[in-house]
Amino acid sequence: MKKIREYLGRDISMVILFGFFLAICLLMIVSFGTNMFNGTTLASMAFQLSEVAVLAFGMALCMLLGGIDLSIVAIANLASLVSAMILTGRFFDTEKIGQPITILAAVAVAILLSVLCGFINGVIISKFSVSPIVATLSTMTFYSGIAMGITGGNSIGGYPSSFIKFGNGMIAGIPMVFIVAVIVFVVLILALDHTKIGHEIHYIGENHTASRFTGIDNEKVIMKVYSISGLMACIASLIIMARSDSARCGYGDTYQLQVIMISVLGGISPSGGKGRLYGVFIATFCMQLMQTAFTLWQFSPYSKKLIWGMMLLVIMLINMVQERVAQQAKIREMQAKRAV
Repeated sequence: MKKIREYLGRDISMVILFGFFLAICLLMIVSFGTNMFNGTTLASMAFQLSEVAVLAFGMALCMLLGGIDLSIVAIANLASLVSAMILTGRFFDTEKIGQPITILAAVAVAILLSVLCGFINGVIISKFSVSPIVATLSTMTFYSGIAMGITGGNSIGGYPSSFIKFGNGMIAGIPMVFIVAVIVFVVLILALDHTKIGHEIHYIGENHTASRFTGIDNEKVIMKVYSISGLMACIASLIIMARSDSARCGYGDTYQLQVIMISVLGGISPSGGKGRLYGVFIATFCMQLMQTAFTLWQFSPYSKKLIWGMMLLVIMLINMVQERVAQQAKIREMQAKRAV
């Protein structure tokens, strides 16, 4: 308990996050009673938050690096459409080769395509020194254009039953897709805390220039991180496909703002170098609770967007104030040392 208090004391964003989480829970209990948090409702929320959580992990990694990936949803859409075309026999006869091989082929192609798209983002940012916002905004439009071109804007559905089972099945009462999201979370946490690239991501995010003098290959790390972000988009796309038995251009566009907000709410600094994925996972639960509440309160789509936008502005403002206070504290500390 003492360690938790010390951790919260060091990071005010986590205090805000926990307070926000408790406030939402209390508001929902007051509005809908304790039955709101029964097994059925929690399982439904676990199904829905899985894809958002994985997308948020990819976005958080890029933000830790001091960047952003505005193309992550577009990559997910493109990967889902191409793999959907394989699953529905657009390229070869699925009945001849069987369901297992068809599913493996679709997943493999989705992974390769998503990682390639992420790698392209990394190359543009690192090799050509293009701003991450400009680079990923451009590739977002490009990837969305490809997706629209190959499908004409039509949805593709009717996947093998075993693939659909992955998206809607449960193990010991826990959704399979949620288990996948937790596994991804654990792997990323271990990678960030206990591997060389994990430490390099934080170093580059804290000071892009200084990291070069420590022997870090900034360009290589950036390309790796954006490739991993592409992989996160792929995993999210497969979850979405399996849950909905459908893929279409533009699906999940509303996730773009949400995953940025989740990352910032979870304590990831937009300027890079600061934050933990623990906070991102908790923030995902907060956002899903709010989404469920909005649905039960019958809020219009416009009201939801207004609230999401206002929340993002407030969170960014709090984050900016926190960073300025921290910078001023460092300056005072340096001045005190010089005076001595």
